[in-house]
Amino acid sequence: ILSFYYYNATTDEVLDIAGTYAFETNLLLGTLVDPYELNILTTVDLSIDLNAGWNWISFNVVPENATLDAVLASLSESATFIASQSSGIATNYGEWGWQGSLATLDPAEMYKLQMASSDMFNITGLPVDVASTSISLSEGWNWIGYLPQHPGDINAALASISESASFIASQSSGISLNYGELGWQGSLATLEPGSGYLLNMNEADELVYP
Repeated sequence: ILSFYYYNATTDEVLDIAGTYAFETNLLLGTLVDPYELNILTTVDLSIDLNAGWNWISFNVVPENATLDAVLASLSESATFIASQSSGIATNYGEWGWQGSLATLDPAEMYKLQMASSDMFNITGLPVDVASTSISLSEGWNWIGYLPQHPGDINAALASISESASFIASQSSGISLNYGELGWQGSLATLEPGSGYLLNMNEADELVYP
């Protein structure tokens, strides 16, 4: 069994590579046009500009510590209140930390975060494994997070629920309606990392981002 590591000469850092390879004589893995991929386990940084007042946010990384106090540590003096759709709420009591029914944060969810002043939200973690992370959606309104690492066209991003979703709204980038074969039409054309969305469903379904 062969395992691999990646050496980054720029930072003098050795990174783990996910997966192993069972050696077999004369076995060829991959081709010129379809190479065999090795996936490096490394962290990414996400930064979100927050305005005074309400902000619809989500995050596309898995932090080492998902507790409210740890994730929102960089906003200890400027954030005042946070609400989820179904996991509870919490209030920031300064030195006493966040208190309420919402104890941990989930990348699949959107949160409404109230700020006393503008600030920058920073979070570090492993990228969400998008292909294996589905978001369970109920009939009616759902507060959803955006999981991919890059902005995505709305028709591609919501392809897995193209027959069950009806309407989506962002806080500041507009809205879109699902016209079936004609796709999503409206001022919201691209979904962005860090943003949260209100999604209306005609029936329950599972969202899997590409």
